[in-house]
Amino acid sequence: MEIEQACEKVVLAGKKLLKSGLVARTWGNVSCRISDRQFVITPSGRAYESIIPEEIVTVNINDGSYSGDLIPSSEKDLHAEIYKHRKDVNFIIHTHQVSASALSSLRVDIPVLDLKSTAFLGKRVACAAYGLPGSQKLKKEAVAALARYEGRAILLANHGAVCLGIDMEEAFQVAFKLEKNCVDYTCQRYVELNDGGTNHKAIDEAALRDCYVRKWALKPVFDRKVPLKYLFNSERNGDSFMLYDHTTAGEPFPGARVSYKGINIDKLEQGNKYERVPLEAELHREIYKRYDNISAIIHTTDPDILAVSRTGRNARPLLDDFAQIIGTCARVAKYDGTLKSAQEVAARLKGNNAVLLIENGALCCGPNKYDASAAVMVLAKNCKAMINAALLGKEKPINPLETRLMRHIYLKEYSKLI
Repeated sequence: MEIEQACEKVVLAGKKLLKSGLVARTWGNVSCRISDRQFVITPSGRAYESIIPEEIVTVNINDGSYSGDLIPSSEKDLHAEIYKHRKDVNFIIHTHQVSASALSSLRVDIPVLDLKSTAFLGKRVACAAYGLPGSQKLKKEAVAALARYEGRAILLANHGAVCLGIDMEEAFQVAFKLEKNCVDYTCQRYVELNDGGTNHKAIDEAALRDCYVRKWALKPVFDRKVPLKYLFNSERNGDSFMLYDHTTAGEPFPGARVSYKGINIDKLEQGNKYERVPLEAELHREIYKRYDNISAIIHTTDPDILAVSRTGRNARPLLDDFAQIIGTCARVAKYDGTLKSAQEVAARLKGNNAVLLIENGALCCGPNKYDASAAVMVLAKNCKAMINAALLGKEKPINPLETRLMRHIYLKEYSKLI
């Protein structure tokens, strides 16, 4: 394939990945083989929606070398190794798709349930042993996992998935079929573990969340059934902030109506002194007052996050992107509308970009709306992984040292590329 054509394919694939929901922001990467010696791949830290063919990087398969000013994806060596070992592969998509990523935290190979999908996935999907993003170990374990079965997809433990194809179209088919298979397997496996495989009563993801809460919730928390409230998002504006009506977790700000403007950060008062400020403003104010690096807060009630918040458990990193974007832990705190509880929530946020509110979802924060939205997506995926681990296996958080390393690298290097 000509380089120009391959670059256009990669750009098109990046936009399609965003639209499909298989990735978000700059997460994941895409490559296309152009010969036995070279392939082209997405650059590091560039947004898929704005990338152009001239920014796609050409990489040599044998040694991973490249030319030009743009840095290729940190997973270029992984792509190169796959092209070396799989001559039938011309297109690779590395995704952070939700269900496959969440299931990868179990670190087990999974069967393919739909016979029609075996042509793409084989009879089983291998899970590669854990390796840090961009590491030689990750590359080595991914290739080893690919060799175990005949399919075109693998899971990367605590990370995501790699989907292969003869061309772009096939790679996308693999990704979609993998995602559906992961959802089906999660539900079916829970039934098998709990009725001995004899009943096979159908269950869906909503029912799995309820099962998780019943199993793990602290009894006083679960019995109280606190109604959902305090649903506001906010954005810093200099020495004050704006409070928004709560919108959906997927689109926390677009189309939202500003309910309260000019709320002072140092002292709880509003530009229009005759307009009453809600109690929730104090919660957001305490966070802005304490953390200069936070300029946007989203209160999310995503179903998986809400389920975890009902248990009163801290969320620890089961996935790499949680460690990078949120930090070492999303601690849990109780908020009841009082100043004391607002201060406690703010204190529990220290060093991380999310805090769980008992029975009330979570506050996800960032230096801007873009990063706060990313924290929502990452926390939701990690909470789904927690639910899977609790119901199907054993929770295996990422090593604390590796967690801190990934967080440091993300804050000091990668986040500045975005």
